[in-house]
Amino acid sequence: MSAGMNKNKPLDIRRLDKIIDNMVENVSSSKKQIFEIGEESRKEFDTVTKELRFVRKELEEVIKRSDRLEIEARKSRGRLADISKDFKRYGEEDIRKAYEQANHIQNGLSVVREMEKQLKLRRNGLERRMVQLEATIKKADKLTGQVTVVLNYLTSDLKQVGDVVASAREQRALGMKIIEALEEERKRLSREIHDGPAQTLAQVLLGLEIVERVSKREGEEAAREELNKYRSMVQGALAEVRRIIYDLRPMSLDDLGLVPTLKKYLHRLNGDFPSVAVSFKSIGDELRLQSRIESALFRLTQEAVQNACIHAKPNHVKIRLEYRKDQVIILVKDDGIGFDQTKKKEGSYGLIGMRERTELLNGELTIHSEPNHGTSVLVHIPIQPEDKLGK
Repeated sequence: MSAGMNKNKPLDIRRLDKIIDNMVENVSSSKKQIFEIGEESRKEFDTVTKELRFVRKELEEVIKRSDRLEIEARKSRGRLADISKDFKRYGEEDIRKAYEQANHIQNGLSVVREMEKQLKLRRNGLERRMVQLEATIKKADKLTGQVTVVLNYLTSDLKQVGDVVASAREQRALGMKIIEALEEERKRLSREIHDGPAQTLAQVLLGLEIVERVSKREGEEAAREELNKYRSMVQGALAEVRRIIYDLRPMSLDDLGLVPTLKKYLHRLNGDFPSVAVSFKSIGDELRLQSRIESALFRLTQEAVQNACIHAKPNHVKIRLEYRKDQVIILVKDDGIGFDQTKKKEGSYGLIGMRERTELLNGELTIHSEPNHGTSVLVHIPIQPEDKLGK
C-alpha cells in the first residue's frame, strides 16, 4: 500500500531545484579550481621554458670551454712527456712552469666538467618538469571542457532544449550534442587565438627586451631595425585578430546581406589560396532573411568552401547561390581529389556541423564525391513567409 502511495506521490520541484543548484555550485567550484591549476601550470611552464633556454645556452658555452681545455690539457701532457724524456735540455724554471701550467689546466678542466655535469642534471630536470606540466595542462583543459559541458547542461541549455524535445531521453542526447558542439567551437577558437595572435604578442614581449639590449650594445639604428621587425609582427597579429572576429560573425552580414558578405569573404579567400580559382554566382532576386537564417547560410557556404580549399587540393571551386520563392539553394563544387563516401572518417566535425545546421533549418544536405572526381555539396533550405524581412 505504501509502495503505491510513494509511486503516485507528486515530484517535489523545489527540492529538485535545490539539488540542481547545489550540484551547479559544486561543479562551478570544481571548474574554477581546475582552471586555476591549468593557469598556474601554464605560468610555471613559461618560467621553466625560459630557464631551460638559459640553461641550454649556458651548457653549450661550458661544453665549448671544456673542449678547449681538453685540447690544452693534451698539449700540456705532451709537453710534460717531452720534458720527462730529456730533463737535461730544460732548466729547472721551465720544468716547474710546465708542471704548474699542466696542473692549472687540469684543475680548470675538472671544474668545468663538474659544471657541465650539474648543468646537464639541471637541464634534464627542467625537461622532465616541462613534460609533467604539459600533461597537467592538457588534463586540466580536458577536464575544464568536460565540466563546462556538465555545467551548461545543468543550467540554461537543458531548459532551452526541453521546449523543443518532448522525450526526456531525446532531450538529454540533443542537449549534450549541442553543448559539445559549442564547447568544440570554443576550444577551436581558443587554440586559434593561442597559436596565432597570443604567440605573436608573447614573442613581441620577449623581443622588446632584446631591443633594449640591442640599443645599449649596438646603438639606436640597430634597435630601430629590430623594432620595425616587431612592428610588422604586431600588424600581422592585429590582422589575425580581425580575421578571427570576422569568422565569428561578419558585421556586414546584418548591414549588407548575404550576397555582398559572401563576395567579400570569397575575395579574401582568393588571397589565402592564390592557386585556387574561386567563382561565385547569385541567381534570382536576393531576399533579406532573418539573421539566424542568413548566418547559417553564410556558415554553410564558408564551411563547404574552406573544406574544398584546404582538403581537396582543387584548381577551381564554384559557388552558386539561388533564391527561389520558397527556398534557398547553395551549391559548392570543386575539381579536387574527392574522397570515398563509403569510408567513414573520424573527426569529420565540419561535415557534422553542416548537417546539424541544415537540420536545424529543416533543410536537406547532399554530398557527392568520388576519388579524383571532385566533390559537390548541395544544400536546400526552405523559406517560410515569416522568415522574410520587409524591404
